[in-house]
Amino acid sequence: MAAITPTWSAQAQIEGSGDGYTELTNITEIFSDSIDMTGSDLAHIIVEVDFDGTTDDVDVAVYGSHDGTNFDDVAMISLRIDTGTDPSQITIVVEAVAYCRIGYVQTGSTDTHDVRAYVRKRSWTST
Repeated sequence: MAAITPTWSAQAQIEGSGDGYTELTNITEIFSDSIDMTGSDLAHIIVEVDFDGTTDDVDVAVYGSHDGTNFDDVAMISLRIDTGTDPSQITIVVEAVAYCRIGYVQTGSTDTHDVRAYVRKRSWTST
């Protein structure tokens, strides 16, 4: 009898590069690379923020897409990361979309914060 087991992809960095960070310096939202969910039912996304000040928080949002180029105008998930924990890491679980991307924005322009993000996707394998 065949068994169906979960298979997790290798971790991929979707914001920053080489385990480095992207700098947030103002209130303009920046976006991660598009996450292609083809063949996967779930994405486990980790967002890390290294705060360089205590005034501005960081808002994180997930936007869906049916084709990987035309993304929603309104986020399907949005969270605020408070400067109270530095550095700070959150996990976001995304399901049932063809593509998604992550948006990051500071709540003000007083501070300069650093952000990076990683994704692992789950699929199912019959053995």
